[in-house]
Amino acid sequence: MTNTKLLNLSSSANSAKILFATDEWFASAENILSPYPPTFIADLYCPEGKVMDGWETRRKRTEGHDWCVVKLGCGDDSSGPMMIESVELDTAYFTGNQTPRVSIEAMKITRNEQDCNYVGNDDYLYNWMPGAISRLASGKSFQGTGQSTDAIRRAHAACQAVALNTTKQLSGAWITILPMVELQPGYEESRYHKFQLDTNVKRKLVDIGGVTHIRLNYYPDGGVARMKIWGYPVHSSSSTLAKNSQQTSSRQNHAAIAAASTIHPHSLTSSTTPPPSSKRYHQPELSSVLHGGKGLACSNKHYGVPSNLIRTTLGVDMGDGWETARHPHRPAVITKDPVTGLQDTPLMDWAVLKLGMGGVVEKVGHSDSKGGVERIIIDTRHFKGNFPESVSIDACCCSNLSDDVVCASAAAAADNNCSSVVEWFPLLKRTALSADAEHEFLRDDGKMIVNGSRGVTHVRVSIYPDGGLSRVRIYGHPFSKKDSNEERLISHL
Repeated sequence: MTNTKLLNLSSSANSAKILFATDEWFASAENILSPYPPTFIADLYCPEGKVMDGWETRRKRTEGHDWCVVKLGCGDDSSGPMMIESVELDTAYFTGNQTPRVSIEAMKITRNEQDCNYVGNDDYLYNWMPGAISRLASGKSFQGTGQSTDAIRRAHAACQAVALNTTKQLSGAWITILPMVELQPGYEESRYHKFQLDTNVKRKLVDIGGVTHIRLNYYPDGGVARMKIWGYPVHSSSSTLAKNSQQTSSRQNHAAIAAASTIHPHSLTSSTTPPPSSKRYHQPELSSVLHGGKGLACSNKHYGVPSNLIRTTLGVDMGDGWETARHPHRPAVITKDPVTGLQDTPLMDWAVLKLGMGGVVEKVGHSDSKGGVERIIIDTRHFKGNFPESVSIDACCCSNLSDDVVCASAAAAADNNCSSVVEWFPLLKRTALSADAEHEFLRDDGKMIVNGSRGVTHVRVSIYPDGGLSRVRIYGHPFSKKDSNEERLISHL
């Protein structure tokens, strides 16, 4: 097709509309249709996290993958079918949070018998998708929201129903115009991705008379700044076609988490009801910088460093924590272990912390003797759409080895290298996390803290599969009170 001017059919300037999106926690899906170049303001945050100019979903912690449906447009007359020639995707500024893989499907929505009585009415292009009319009528941004499991199921069923009506294929599948492809980070040299439609794909579009909607699939989550679907309305080139022959906020299920830990959502705290970490405890917080704790090393520090985890105060924002990039090789579709209920994934990131005051002394003798780790707090403050799905902690007692050796051993152990010179043992079992909350684990509960009586000098905090933590607080009986920096630090406050 060479004689017809190509239009950006997915531009809001040409009347393209978002009808449905599974998740819009960090950035609304409408952004991806913007006709303007993407922008980036480094220090701009909102309650959900970093403000991004594109469509960005939260880190996928439930089964499945994210997707949205776009009603294509071609300006003043956007009710007819269109032909697609090529696709452009721009990941500008999404440098560690771009979606690693995408695919695009298309379908033609046709009038039903009732709609045929209203030829000038194009409602049928919108009302087939549950909630689409309400979305469009509201005129508001849906940033900070996500669809419920039932809403996603209904939307998927609607997609299958319109495909069955158009193609008569029982599978209800849309036509894949772009098979699953990998996307690169949004640096200037790698942000642009351009794809030409295969001849066989174009023939399929011709066979159904063009398309009216596309479905953009993220595998499994992440962000894209802009999408451009290049094509033209069918009526503008019918002879060429003859020749060349488609809200409710999603909440983390807290029931299973509550069984393993005590959750203290920050949304329920105040100056009169502070979170547990702000209250006095009978044992010192040995991981804290106040007592000589150190953040030594980590597998990834794209958005923050492990030394932030040991600060004494509550986190100020997401930048005041340790957050890793989204794993580029995370699975296209999230699945969960039917036994544990946790994500079935080998992917994880880790950080090594050194405890202050000589670490935790081993608990020996009778039950009243002092020693061991008594309490652990994992804080996901401000991490509402990018908290880790789960966390575990391993520990070692290595006062006679250098920190470099311990960190190298932590990396080796994380890679399942059995030749590690350090004995790492479980301290906190892998357990699910929730958004923007302190998760409190007590040894006396006998649930999640194991080997709590052993001596500890270093801990390796592992997050699955990635994400961000605000603070990690380890409480126990110190080996030596002489190593505390408390008096020195307080004198400077």
